[in-house]
Amino acid sequence: MATEAQMQANRANAKKSCGPKTDAGKSRSRLNSLKHGARAEILNPVLPQEDPAELASRIQEWVDDYQPTNAIERELVTRAARLSWTLDRAERHETALLARRVRKAMLRSRAKRVEKVCDLGRKLFYMAGKRLLPGSGPAWTDDPSAFVARLEESPEGVRWLLDRWIEMRCLIISDELWTFLDQFKFVRLLGKQPINAIDDPELNELFLAWEVIEPLWGTRFWKHMQEVTPYEDPAFSAWRDWREIVPRPESLEAGVAFLRSIADREIERLEELLVDVEEIEGDDALELAEQASFCASDAAERLRRFQTARTRELLRTIDALSKLRKDAGRAEHTASKKAPNEAKSDSTQVDNEIVITSQFDEPSTRDRSHSPRPRTAVVGGGRAEPVEPSRPRAAAGNEKGPGGLLKRPPGPGFEGSVVESRAS
Repeated sequence: MATEAQMQANRANAKKSCGPKTDAGKSRSRLNSLKHGARAEILNPVLPQEDPAELASRIQEWVDDYQPTNAIERELVTRAARLSWTLDRAERHETALLARRVRKAMLRSRAKRVEKVCDLGRKLFYMAGKRLLPGSGPAWTDDPSAFVARLEESPEGVRWLLDRWIEMRCLIISDELWTFLDQFKFVRLLGKQPINAIDDPELNELFLAWEVIEPLWGTRFWKHMQEVTPYEDPAFSAWRDWREIVPRPESLEAGVAFLRSIADREIERLEELLVDVEEIEGDDALELAEQASFCASDAAERLRRFQTARTRELLRTIDALSKLRKDAGRAEHTASKKAPNEAKSDSTQVDNEIVITSQFDEPSTRDRSHSPRPRTAVVGGGRAEPVEPSRPRAAAGNEKGPGGLLKRPPGPGFEGSVVESRAS
């Protein structure tokens, strides 16, 4: 059994957890169990970003097209117009989701490419140095030509290389002193190793141009690179010496012109390459957008099911309206066809009616001793045939006359019974 302190604590906790008290909090708490709302039965037909006049215009267009004749047809037409409005909203929602998905995919792809470019640039300008311990040094193979080639595969990489060469050209034009870092970047941007200057004619001429511009610029830089290059690198020998395998530039101006010609050549080449790569990138971006234009997630599947259900509901509404109109037209046609048939049937019945009379000719105009007229009947085809009169039973004071007819004494108001059938 709970103690008094526990009960007091429970009462205090209950007062703290009594739910929201403000109208805004209550309105939010009503939606706690709402998951997506796609199956809601009561919906606001117009959202805040939509124009109520557009919905009214849509309904009026449907009414003008279908021309409802009663309240039921008008309700069906209005419901169909609102369903079409809901389907349009779902399509706009799907378009917005896919557009966001495509943009995100394209931005993510661009971010990955930029990240790749930064990584390649860092590797290109990385100076490994001698390996002090086995396995020390970078975790990748130091191949500057491969780094440059991979940078030239994307527009971001080409722009990165283009910016670096523009920096080199500015350095050449400024007539400032070069550092080992500047010389190292210049050689690596060409996709080459500085230590290979004693074998590569272009690099050898580059180092000699530095020698002409400033004495010992080239040889000092090459020897420094020889010192920091690992002995374990292939095709390297610590006993190699500097050598000149091409003629030196004739003057300082010739040396500067040679450096600038290299920078200008690379800038022009990269600008042309950028055009081609951007054209290829456009195709890749289109393919990427096409891949992201379909979403197979659960949310997208629920959206497609919602659209399918609303489409079926719209079609059922239109079918109900069509069936209602078809039944009304059939009933009207039946009524209009029945009216002349009834009139014709009545006329035929009057024409073929058998009229029965029970009067003799008045005695004032007929001889009382004359026998009654024989009866006639209308048979098929409208032909009249005589019918033998029935013989009434003999009554007191009556006598049978010739032919079996009853004879009564003549008197005033004497009336016999003759049945006559005539065609009206």
